[in-house]
Parts: sequence; structure tokens; C-alpha cells
Amino acid sequence: MDTKKLTIEVSARHGRLIRDDDPAMALVTMSEIVLQQVLERAEVRLRALLSEAEIGQKRLQQEALVWVQDEIAHAGGALRVQLQGDIDASRIQAKELVVQLSQVYTRSAVRRWIALGIVSGLVLLLLGIGLGLGLGRWMR
Repeated sequence: MDTKKLTIEVSARHGRLIRDDDPAMALVTMSEIVLQQVLERAEVRLRALLSEAEIGQKRLQQEALVWVQDEIAHAGGALRVQLQGDIDASRIQAKELVVQLSQVYTRSAVRRWIALGIVSGLVLLLLGIGLGLGLGRWMR
């Protein structure tokens, strides 16, 4: 503590001159020592509170991390179930489409074979008639 500055300030405020050997200076020194001890205790308590707060913060961070991981896992499971349902529904729709396409193709193929049979029969009939007429003329 700067005693000269203190004596100047007391003199300026109260109009009294205090010297270094004045009993008031002893009281100032005692007050300074008491204040220093109080501040040291407060600092120790503050450090303990900060340490506890830091430990609590780390614990809360861990709990939040676990909670977030659980929520992500839960959401992932729900998403997986939803996707599996969509895949199953798509699989059923694809099977139905394959069956429908197969039926359409089968009908179309049957119609083509029937048309081909009719055309082939007509061609054979016309060939038969043509051959018959040709042989009939040739034999005359």
C-alpha cells in the first residue's frame, strides 16, 4: 500500500495530517491484512465453485451427448423401419407390375401366334388352290 498517497488523500478530504507512526495507520494496515485474508478465502471458494461448475458442465455435456446419441439411434431405427416398409411396398408393386406385363405379353404373344397361324393357313390354302388349278390345267 502506498502510505504517502493515503496520507495525501486523508489530508485532502479531512484536513488532517496523518504520519506513518500514527495509530490510524496501524488500523489501516490491520484492515488491509483482514481484507487480504477475506479476499484469499473468497478466491479459494470461487475456485472451488468454478471447479464444481466445470465438473457439472462436463457431466451435463456427457449426459447431453448420450441423449443425442440415443435420439439419433432412435431416429435411425425409425427411419430404417420406414425405409424397409417402403422397400416392401415397392417390391409388392414391382411384382404386380411384372405379373401385369407378363399377362399383357402372353395375350399379345397368343394373338400374334393366332394371327400367324391364320396367315399361314391362308397361304397354305392359296398355295393348295394355286397348285390344284395349276395341276388341273396341266392335266387337261
